[in-house]
Formats: sequence, C-alpha cells, structure tokens
Amino acid sequence: MYTVISLCILTIIIGLGNFQEIYETDVNFRVEAGTRTCFFEKGKAGQIMEFFYQVIDGQHGDLDISVEVIDPEGNKLVSDYKKSENSIIMDLEHDGDYVFCLDNTYSIMNSKLVFVYVVVEDRKDDSETEVTIVNDGDEEEIVEWLGQDRDGSNYTIEVSKINESLIRTLNHVVKARHMLDMYSATKSRDSYLASEDTFIVDCWSGFQITLMSSVGFLQVYMIKKLFDRPNTHI
Repeated sequence: MYTVISLCILTIIIGLGNFQEIYETDVNFRVEAGTRTCFFEKGKAGQIMEFFYQVIDGQHGDLDISVEVIDPEGNKLVSDYKKSENSIIMDLEHDGDYVFCLDNTYSIMNSKLVFVYVVVEDRKDDSETEVTIVNDGDEEEIVEWLGQDRDGSNYTIEVSKINESLIRTLNHVVKARHMLDMYSATKSRDSYLASEDTFIVDCWSGFQITLMSSVGFLQVYMIKKLFDRPNTHI
C-alpha cells in the first residue's frame, strides 16, 4: 500500500511539473566603463516575469547602473538611470525575446559588477489537477487515495489536498531559492564594500605615515642646520 501511494504522489509531481513552467536565471555581469551589456530571456504572453538587479562592486566608484528592459515589440518596460538596485514584477503581453540592457556608458574609469536575477513563470491557475490511472486500457479518474497507517487503520486522502500541498511546497522552494540568491548578492556586495573600505584606510594610513616621516626628517635636518654653524670667533 505504501508503494502505491508513493507512485501516486510521484505521478502528481510529474503532472505539476508539466502544468507550471518556471525559468530562473541568476548571474553576475562585469560591465566595463563606457560600455553597454545586453542579454535575452524568452517569455510568453500571460506569463509573469520577476527581474531584480543589484550593483555589488563599482571599483572605488559609485554603486549605480542604468538598466533597460525591452519587450519583443521594441517597447521599453523598464528604464532606470543610475540606480543601485531595483526589483520589478511585470506581466508579459508578447511572445518572444525580452532584452535586458546594463548601461555603464556614463562612467569613464570605473567598471560595475552587477548581480542579475530573472524568473519567468506561468500564471497560477486555481483549477484542480486531475489524476488518472490506466486499467486495462481504460482511464479512471482518481478522487482520493486509500492508505493504511502503521497501526493497520485505513485512511483516505483527497487528491485536491495533495495537489494544494505540493503546489505550496513548490512555491516555498522557489521563494527559498530566491531569498538565498538575494542573500548571496548582498553578502558579495558587503564583501566588496569592506574590501574597498580597507583599501581606502590603507591608502590614508600610508599617506599619514609618509607625511609624518617627511616632517620628522625635515625637523631633524632643520635642527642640525641650527647647530651646524661655522665658528667665526677663532
């Protein structure tokens, strides 16, 4: 009985996988100074697209980037100018390739490291999932499952409840992955900021040490010049 239940649950999972498609992309782009980098993601009308970006390194410059999102018809869906990060959720209206452009042409010296996260998924449908089995060539719809616990007691589970539980688990997994990606990007950004702050502190400390050493040598030289006078009384 336990084996039958496991196979049935596997069948439902496969059905859900065919029912809802999710495409996920997370990558870091190094956009050089004075350049513009673009990438593409396929989408279909009726799907939902979530787009998140964050500048995690600016090579001692400002943490900002200009971003544009263009649909297959050439319309601009997003146009951000010199922003550090942003998160956008949009409904797709056309089938085709959506263009994501990271623009750093306004920068002369500093390149930007940008973390990009894109999720394209089908819109949620509240319709119930049907589970069928094939028995001697005939398909039979399954409404509930009959099982037996360790004490030998029989119990039944409705297919709709199993469906809701699996969909809820899938949504939680996607959200958990999304949160982990956001945490990873934030951690990388903090690491770059700490490294940049350390570089600034080291440079300032080196400047102060050099200045103090120069002043010390100058004082010693001036004092020696005060006492190093020719004796004119002889």
